[in-house]
Amino acid sequence: MKRIVALLLFLAMQVPLMNQWGAVAYYRINRDYIAENLCVNRDKPMLNCNGQCYLAKKLKAAEEKEQKSNSERLEKMPEVVLSFQAIQPVFTARFTSSELVENHFSTQEFFPNAAAKGFFHPPQDRLI
Repeated sequence: MKRIVALLLFLAMQVPLMNQWGAVAYYRINRDYIAENLCVNRDKPMLNCNGQCYLAKKLKAAEEKEQKSNSERLEKMPEVVLSFQAIQPVFTARFTSSELVENHFSTQEFFPNAAAKGFFHPPQDRLI
């Protein structure tokens, strides 16, 4: 069901493009009829227009129609005004700058067993 809805939405978004594709498809299917009856240059066969002038005219008309509908849609679109208000702090605190130096290698005794010096005692041999 989700795939069908996604496909329908995708096709709905492609409808404005279909107008131009439709004009090209119509030209390709009916090229001979357009060249003989609808072409502006049908009296001048040496130009080899073959109805391309008719196709260009239809594509230009479709583009102008799309631009006109887009401009009408933009005019009807409500204007959204965004405003921002500065947030005033409720509490203020004074911060003093202090240098934070983290040097983990500044101990005087840097030996692997320095940390265990206080609690580790090696086993003592007891004589029985």
